[in-house]
Amino acid sequence: MLLRRLYLAAGQFYAMVHAGLEAEAEILMNKKVISSDLKEVGRIVSINNDSLTILRGADNHYIIPKSRVDASVGNSMLVDFRLNDLLLVELASLSYVD
Repeated sequence: MLLRRLYLAAGQFYAMVHAGLEAEAEILMNKKVISSDLKEVGRIVSINNDSLTILRGADNHYIIPKSRVDASVGNSMLVDFRLNDLLLVELASLSYVD
């Protein structure tokens, strides 16, 4: 009986988290992401529990933690890093590709 209650509670928790993610996705999807130096990073294309995926141009995808979001203003979201910092991380990761 206890196991069944735990299973039902876990299912209800999953449903609440899933509903929360859907509501959050509806609010954040396609918002413009602006860096701390006020340059456009891209647009939010997907959301999961702890990160956002940003599309910049046609081919560049960045995954950033939600903890890096400073504020949401209108249709824009401000993040706490400079655009150059993000591009440097991307260049460093490309240098390890064979």
